[in-house]
Amino acid sequence: MFGRQKKAVVTALGLPEDVFLGEMLLSMTGNASAVVENYRSIVFFSDTVLKLQGKNARMTVTGRGLSIAYYDREQLKVTGQICAVEFESYPEVQR
Repeated sequence: MFGRQKKAVVTALGLPEDVFLGEMLLSMTGNASAVVENYRSIVFFSDTVLKLQGKNARMTVTGRGLSIAYYDREQLKVTGQICAVEFESYPEVQR
């Protein structure tokens, strides 16, 4: 219940959800590059698949010739031919 209340407050106040709720933020430049902010860890990487763990979801980027241009604690940039981006969300825990 707390998660829904927090989201309602953040939305009502017009605050950025990526910052206050820890959501991943994805910015793409066509299908050639993507920058992901607020990820927690790299789960898997190859030249065709990148899996990132976020606070509330896992993101999978698929494509061809993928490479990580740079990464640090706050953001990661992947380049190559990006074919798809998928999110696997986790159900909210009831307390």
